[in-house]
Amino acid sequence: MIPRAVIYARCSTEEESQKDALKKQVEEGKTCVRENGWVLNDIYVESRSGTTTKGRSEYNRLYSDLTCDKFDIIVIKSQDRLMRNTKDWYLFVDRLLTEQKRLYIYIERKFYTTDDALITGIKAILAEEYSRELSKKINNAHENRQKQGGPVVLTSNTYGYRKLPDKSVVIVEEEAKIKRRMYELCAAGFGSRSISAILKSEGITGRNGKPFTDSAILRMIHNPLNKGTVVMNRLHYDFESKRTMKVPEEEQYVYENKVPPIVSEELWEAANEEIAKRAETIGTAGVAGNRKRGGKRGRNTGKSQLSGKLVCGLCGSPYYRRTRKRYKDNSIIYEWKCKRYLETGRNEGKADRPKLKQINSFKADGCDNVHLEETKLYELLEQVCDQRYRPDKTKIIGHMVDLLKTVLREKDYQPEFDREMQKKEKLLKQMDMLVEKLLDEIISNEVYRRKQKRLEEQLLGVQGRINELERQKAKGSVLKERLTHIEKELQTGKAVERATVTQMLEEADKILVYPEFMEIVFSLSKVTGIDSVDIPVMECESNIKIEYGNLFSYKEQKKKEREIIVDMMRKNPRITARMIAKELEISLSGANYRIRALKREGRIRFVGSGGKGEWEIL
Repeated sequence: MIPRAVIYARCSTEEESQKDALKKQVEEGKTCVRENGWVLNDIYVESRSGTTTKGRSEYNRLYSDLTCDKFDIIVIKSQDRLMRNTKDWYLFVDRLLTEQKRLYIYIERKFYTTDDALITGIKAILAEEYSRELSKKINNAHENRQKQGGPVVLTSNTYGYRKLPDKSVVIVEEEAKIKRRMYELCAAGFGSRSISAILKSEGITGRNGKPFTDSAILRMIHNPLNKGTVVMNRLHYDFESKRTMKVPEEEQYVYENKVPPIVSEELWEAANEEIAKRAETIGTAGVAGNRKRGGKRGRNTGKSQLSGKLVCGLCGSPYYRRTRKRYKDNSIIYEWKCKRYLETGRNEGKADRPKLKQINSFKADGCDNVHLEETKLYELLEQVCDQRYRPDKTKIIGHMVDLLKTVLREKDYQPEFDREMQKKEKLLKQMDMLVEKLLDEIISNEVYRRKQKRLEEQLLGVQGRINELERQKAKGSVLKERLTHIEKELQTGKAVERATVTQMLEEADKILVYPEFMEIVFSLSKVTGIDSVDIPVMECESNIKIEYGNLFSYKEQKKKEREIIVDMMRKNPRITARMIAKELEISLSGANYRIRALKREGRIRFVGSGGKGEWEIL
């Protein structure tokens, strides 16, 4: 049988500047395979250098394919083409030998053998040490250049600037105009999402032809480069941890007027001050306009199970988690809102984003989909899981308690305690008999003292074990109480229901949200573990449709509230806005807003003047 071979090629650090290094290495590998009469089955070409295997997709593919019956021989130029990390080298060799594959190094014209283990190990150590020293030299060279205020390092993606062959930096005026507009809008009070929506509506895109994201806009506004200030030595690559570390501010090098400024110092400061106001530390979660304790506005402090699952059925945008404070008790309410709504508001007059009204050119469509209050959403999903899967709650809780008993090693100490008590009683009787024998002069004082001492030592040991068993029994009682408490909490709480919802969300691909219903879409290939290629297209997805009517409708909720106010006015025509606010547990301004809405609708009117009079229901 003709041996099957594959080629692994990677350029080394010093060859990265040579355009044809990889191409030449591949051709050399092909020549080697051809001259040896092997069959070429695959070529693994790594486009990046690196001392470790992390981030090297082709090497990782080769390492994985070692366990498959795809080839017999791996052809490489030299050992350091695989890696310069000793640990990775030994892991590779171990799998190579275990899977009975062979490694051919064509520059040495020989196969790797176990006899080479020592010399290859030394080579791997030397290669790693070489890379470590090279990393130190590169870092030192960078730091010295930055310390001495050397040329500015700009990537080709630096928007608004271009670096010329003589290493000078010039402004790209067409892009600079867009950057200035970003700063002006930000300084005027527009958030990054609003700026993104405005630029998108005006057809302004980045170099890649895609609209500017809010995060990209924030990075640009924060960057002091745009006011002509260059900050060097901000990052440092640590060879040992293989991580890029942030350098403390006091160790960074700041050079003002290093490049031509796109915006003035005053405009840069004004825009960043506005961002600072928006990102100021406020309450337990960040919500526009609400003061909180700790946390930042607009920041999601933890990944939710629903993240990445909720998708707007109207516009296709993802749903993001936001927070607000309940007026009556200051508790936090979590809501999920459509990304397009957050950026552009609703279609009807953009009432939710008043800042956008100031821009006459704004034409981006908003989104009128519902917001999902997280508590209500989970309750809805729990009901669906209960109806669809019907989990046996009693059985599940019983199994969980049994597992807890096993883990906590509940033990009955009573039999052992009884045995030790019997030993104690026996020793006490022996001591009484010993006293009687001493009084009857059957034994001497010396014999009595010796035997009495031995019995006392034995009694002391037994009493110690009894005390320990009593402590263990007390712990057992506490454990039983804890288990009883846990079982009660599981029975009365929502742990089982929430766990069922969690599992359903794990298997769900997405949840399409509509104003009056949602669809939970499952992938059968994900649920069954069968590759979707083997399942007919029409059977690859399954879904659950959940009707919820007006449960999440903001307008319907407000309509109900207004009906309650009308009923309150009907019962008490002299009721005041303050009395309504107290009854409904809302703010006074909220009560006045609802009253004004009823007046606009022609539902009510106030008969009287100077605050004296009564409400009339029309």
